[in-house]
Amino acid sequence: MYLAIKEIKHAKLRYSLIIFTIFLIAYLIYFLTGLAYGLANNNRSAIDQWHAKEVVISQYTNKNLAASELDVDQLPSIKGAQKNHAQLAQMMGVVSGSGLSKQNTSVFGIDFDVFLKPKLQKGRYPKKANEIVVDDGLQGIALNQQIKLNGRQQKYKIVGITTNHRYNTQPVTYLRLTDFSRMRYGTDQITRINALVLKGNARIKTTDQLTKLTIPELIDKIPGYGPQVKTFGLMIGALLVIVAFIVGIFMYIITIEKTAVYGVMRAQGISGGQLVGSLMWQSVFLGVIGIGLGLLCNALTTLVLPAAVPYTNNPLLIGAFSAVLLVMTVIGALFSIWRILKIDPLDAIGGA
Repeated sequence: MYLAIKEIKHAKLRYSLIIFTIFLIAYLIYFLTGLAYGLANNNRSAIDQWHAKEVVISQYTNKNLAASELDVDQLPSIKGAQKNHAQLAQMMGVVSGSGLSKQNTSVFGIDFDVFLKPKLQKGRYPKKANEIVVDDGLQGIALNQQIKLNGRQQKYKIVGITTNHRYNTQPVTYLRLTDFSRMRYGTDQITRINALVLKGNARIKTTDQLTKLTIPELIDKIPGYGPQVKTFGLMIGALLVIVAFIVGIFMYIITIEKTAVYGVMRAQGISGGQLVGSLMWQSVFLGVIGIGLGLLCNALTTLVLPAAVPYTNNPLLIGAFSAVLLVMTVIGALFSIWRILKIDPLDAIGGA
């Protein structure tokens, strides 16, 4: 360790360049991770709040919740506690109102007496017709405000506001099932829904008209969600591999330049193992400093990003990528080991 620190102090500029490169890649990885997790969370956060097990939808919708339509009267009997199953109606909509710009929303029709109801940030749950709960992702909304949905003449009163409830990147607007049915089908009678959500011991016998999806399967079929997650994953994976090659190239060039020095050290009785250990410690120090600077800049970035940017840090992901990044930095340094071990003191000194 002593030898590693002395070498870094002696060649500050060279090692500073390595640190700066690691810092840039680390910061880019953290930034992409925040964007990827934020976008993924915006696609699925409303579903995650259910803490459900399965969803039953129509067989003919390619596992797409929005395209599913079930006839309530033709559903098979449901086994299990009544509190563990709930009907869900869903559609995309547009919110408008006096002094309010038009905004996209995902409209959920639910029963507010079951587990699908969102946790409120403020306000209360709907108790009568045309009362709704909205996500605070809708700009300019406030309690007791009157809004319209999809250009209908009917006005809805906001009685509750929730946060972090989004589906397919859109803030969710929650209506009572009867209000949803009246808006979409023109009747208070709930005859059609999009899905039946199950949790706990709830069971339903599937038919050739129905299909069951686990919650992860349902989320993976949200339009655009799967390709988005895979794209960001490939980008981050490529950056982790790139950092290993960059560190490897830097370390190998520095090793070649110090061949004569290593030869003298070998002649003085310093073993190849000690030199390799010094190289490994150098890579660890450089990695820790570069990654630390990346973490610091990432934390500062979160303070200045506008709220409209879907950026969310996940401590577990950040920690995992930091560990992998450090490992890749050390792996990059391994490329120079064979060069150190094959140094002949006489050749190295003579070559100098």
